[in-house]
Amino acid sequence: MNNDKSNITIGLPKENGAVFWAPAGTTLPSDASSSLGGSYVNLGYISSDGLTHSTAEESDKIVSWGKDVVMVAQTAYSETIQLNLLETVRASVLQFIRGTSNVSIDQDGAVSSGTTGEPLPRGVIVIDTYQNNGATTPRVHRIVFGDCQLTDRSGDVTYNNSDPLTYPVTIEAYKFASKALTGKQVYHDDFWTAPDSQAS
Repeated sequence: MNNDKSNITIGLPKENGAVFWAPAGTTLPSDASSSLGGSYVNLGYISSDGLTHSTAEESDKIVSWGKDVVMVAQTAYSETIQLNLLETVRASVLQFIRGTSNVSIDQDGAVSSGTTGEPLPRGVIVIDTYQNNGATTPRVHRIVFGDCQLTDRSGDVTYNNSDPLTYPVTIEAYKFASKALTGKQVYHDDFWTAPDSQAS
């Protein structure tokens, strides 16, 4: 197979929402094109830094008598998502970072909230991006974290004359029953639309 420049891409957010959150137990998508159900809420704009999906792996070297490395034993593996939420007065964002029961929304749109510092429940994160290298129809790449939890809200929220307020968050991924790989437990699923499909 020859080299193909159309497989080179940057990750751009899908229009009208790229990061969605749903409670634990919500039905997971099994492709990149199906509409998400009503349980998924849009977390709004993300800062220009985008989203960072990190993998961490730890191992121990097994050394024989005589100092030869004879084996490498994996001791830990983890995946996290890091992003800065820009829509700091969006109700779904406040509920996501503080807990649904800690945010009240009046009929006129007024919001009341407080921070308790309590651990947040597990849920589902879906990330929709456009994979485009100048193609007429960009492919959609959908990443599904079927069991995850916001575990770090400790970043600074800075009030000044020029910078927008952001909520920096880190989300920990846990294994779940994959929709992409039958019978396997995974940290996340990946789905892409076909090269000639219409992105919606």
